[in-house]
Amino acid sequence: MELSKGNKSESANIEFEEAFSDLKRMGEIVPSAKRTFELLSELNSKTTDSESDNLIAVLHQIQYHSNTNSFFYFYFPIVTYILYFKPKYESELLKFLIEPNFANGTSETNEMIEEIIGAMKYKLGQNQYYLTEESQHWIINELPKLHKEVQREIEVCWKELKN
Repeated sequence: MELSKGNKSESANIEFEEAFSDLKRMGEIVPSAKRTFELLSELNSKTTDSESDNLIAVLHQIQYHSNTNSFFYFYFPIVTYILYFKPKYESELLKFLIEPNFANGTSETNEMIEEIIGAMKYKLGQNQYYLTEESQHWIINELPKLHKEVQREIEVCWKELKN
């Protein structure tokens, strides 16, 4: 019985390492990425608000600069993993998923949700470990419930575009 627990834990660790391999590699040169990876590895449902706030703060410090697709695919596993455990942070994190897709022309709420679900399927087709089970669960079960929140983020994008 103990052996199967160990295997499950080892399997979960491999999944985690694979899902966040880009973040880990970036952490070799960007200290905030390294710290984000470390804090993500400790994240669970018992993580305190203070610890979660710290994670969000270092995540924002990364300032990943690239094209919209690379930006989205870099943050996708990170944001969805955090939101699985800490859904109250959606107002601070959802923009990482919405802004790049808006920039690529997606501006309707249902279309945005479908785009994100489609991106999950596409990336998992390329690499089964791209997203953790927790991230996949959040995308499939929670994201479709966030119509109002997704619409709010789209409206923020429109406002920023007009300024």
